[in-house]
Parts: sequence; structure tokens; C-alpha cells
Amino acid sequence: MQTRSPTTMEIGDMIEINRGAYKHWALYIGNGEVIHLVTPDGPSRVAFCSVSSSSGSLSCKGTITIEMLKDVAAGNPYKIHNYLDNEFKPRPTDVIMKDVNKMRGRTIPYDLLGHNCEHFVTFLRYGKSKSKQADDFMKDLLTGTAGLLGVLAAVTVSTAAAASTLSK
Repeated sequence: MQTRSPTTMEIGDMIEINRGAYKHWALYIGNGEVIHLVTPDGPSRVAFCSVSSSSGSLSCKGTITIEMLKDVAAGNPYKIHNYLDNEFKPRPTDVIMKDVNKMRGRTIPYDLLGHNCEHFVTFLRYGKSKSKQADDFMKDLLTGTAGLLGVLAAVTVSTAAAASTLSK
């Protein structure tokens, strides 16, 4: 997809901002503005987290913010990327904007794999929360883990075979 200027974007377009190691996501809401989920350290960085003294559980929060796209992109390349349009029907603009107005400024749970900026934006556009970035990370982790377990199993078998040969 090509990068388009805010004047050709439509309300509800998902904006993928390339931050190098990861992508930050925002939703275009008109007049050069986007809504996105941020953390105190900035978009899609380590979330504000605290540990509950009573339960010991970890709680992370993100804030829903409206800003100018140029400020959110901060010189990084971005593009319209409505990659789920073939899978889900985008919600009507008035429904999206009603949710935007309800959510503006709210603090919500945040975590990289279950409630990140991409989950937030896909929810606004489609009414479904998805993150290809998180899914790909988990696949890579599991593939890497499976690969690592395979290597460890092979080393264990060959070590056992070598020990068996030596003991004969």
C-alpha cells in the first residue's frame, strides 16, 4: 500500500506507523487527526504497570488519545493499512465516531499480546479486536520454542546414545 496524505484518508482508515522493530497503529478520524492507544512512555512502548499489594497481580494501563497524525508519526513512515477488510466489514463511520467520542481520554487495560494499539484500532474499525503483529509474535515464539525443544531433544538423545556406547 502507498502512503497517502491525510487529505485522501477516510474516517475509519487504520494507519500503520513503522517504528522499526514494531508497528504502531492509529485510526484516522478526520481533519488530520487520529485516535490511538498510548502508554506513559509513548505509543506501544512499555505500558504503565503496577503490582497490586493485596493480590500480587500485574496491572498495565494505556490511555486513548486523539492527536494530529503528523505528531503521532513523528517523522516515521506510515500508510493506510485496512488489512482485515476482506475478512470483516468495516463499521459505519457514525458508529466508529460514536465510540471514538465515548473512548476519548479513557484509560484502559493494556498488554502487548492481548490489548495493544492494533487490537484497539481493529476494534474501532470492525467491532472485532485483532492484532496480526501479536499473532505473528506468538507464532514465531512457538516455532522458536518448538525448534529449540527439538534441538534439545536431539542433543539429549545423542548424549544418551553416546553415554550408552561408552558404558558398553
